[in-house]
Amino acid sequence: MQEDVSDMRADRLSRRSVLLGAAAAGVTANLGFAQAVMADMSPLSALVDDVSAVRLRDTVLSLSSFPTRWTNGPGFAAIENWMVAAFSEAAAGTVTRQPYLMPSNKTRHNIVVGNPMDPRGVIVVGAHLDSISETPEVLAPGANDNATGIAALLEAHRILSPLTLGKELVFIAFSGEEQDLLGSAACAQIAARDGWPIELMINLDMLGYRPTNPAAPLIIEFDQGNALPGNDAAAATYGAMSARLAAEHTSLNTTHTDIWDSDYMPFEAMGFPCIGFYDGGAESPRYHSVEDVAGAVSFERLEQVTRLVVATAFEAAS
Repeated sequence: MQEDVSDMRADRLSRRSVLLGAAAAGVTANLGFAQAVMADMSPLSALVDDVSAVRLRDTVLSLSSFPTRWTNGPGFAAIENWMVAAFSEAAAGTVTRQPYLMPSNKTRHNIVVGNPMDPRGVIVVGAHLDSISETPEVLAPGANDNATGIAALLEAHRILSPLTLGKELVFIAFSGEEQDLLGSAACAQIAARDGWPIELMINLDMLGYRPTNPAAPLIIEFDQGNALPGNDAAAATYGAMSARLAAEHTSLNTTHTDIWDSDYMPFEAMGFPCIGFYDGGAESPRYHSVEDVAGAVSFERLEQVTRLVVATAFEAAS
């Protein structure tokens, strides 16, 4: 069951929707799209170029300024409220709180934007909101893991949600990821039970690690086996598409691995094709520590990955 929070309508000039007709292949788009057509740019290039490094930085700084985002903590309601407000400010869409019960008997929520029952088909873009450290009750800034993923999620939502594409984009901020994927497991069970027509789940988990080698690749993960191999072919196709888009719209080097140990796993187990973006941050000594702070994040890398998130979500939904 989902609890309605708000129905937002973007009314700012920069996101005003216009109809491009045949020039944009039937896509109802924002003002940036119209300007792109008049300037003889591709609509996707205009969308990718709209990614704001300032907004990404502001989101990471804001989230990591909470002493902790530990899902079991008594102050987690404030984190959920922050997420609802951030989605509500970003652009258009209906925001809902999706409740689930923790083993501690506390009720927590995934924050969902969009219509997951859209009969045209659904592309889910998800990232986890919670954090962990050696002392999660006291301090767990979680700047890279996973304020960067939430920052990219919000920026993709801001840019893409005013558009009417061929499929519905549903954006989800999960909690309980650091407690064995509790939030995403609850969401995937609801999706399977209610018949969400999910065609792809895109997972964003750690996007701003600053590796020793600046040319270290971003890892584009796609499902390879796991619980249900029947969804492998679709996942591989989306993974290859994303690698192509990275070459066209970012400065990133990329490589591929399987999906593992993040919020796409429960969706894969329900039969949905899954891919993910991951920066290699689990190899950092700051991983799952109080040292995972905003000052250690590569915001240039985060900006490039967010460009890829926007491009991949747009192409998948188109």
